[in-house]
Amino acid sequence: MILHRGAIHRVRLSPGEGHEQQGQARPCLIIHRESLRQVGTAIVIPLTTQRPRAGYPLTVHLPAGTGGNPVECWARITQIRTVSATRCQEPVLGRLSEDQLVSIKAAVIEVLDLTR
Repeated sequence: MILHRGAIHRVRLSPGEGHEQQGQARPCLIIHRESLRQVGTAIVIPLTTQRPRAGYPLTVHLPAGTGGNPVECWARITQIRTVSATRCQEPVLGRLSEDQLVSIKAAVIEVLDLTR
């Protein structure tokens, strides 16, 4: 399976430990650059439908309908991880455009302190 940047797939995140986001198959946003889409791994951000206590930049709100995803959710920026592409499941639940990814990218930069 080719995993495109901005796509939302169900991803098997278990087993996890401690405070890691877990679940048999949780929706996750693929965020790796498009040139890395065939390397066998995916960099993902888990999504949750539970309204978080923490706001931006720790979570980014994605209103229902964003990228075709029918469910209101929040991207859990602090839960970013690399997983095997085999953990990602079809079908694609939605796909965010580059414009829709702007707030996600900004939050990742801020949380990881990647500013120059």
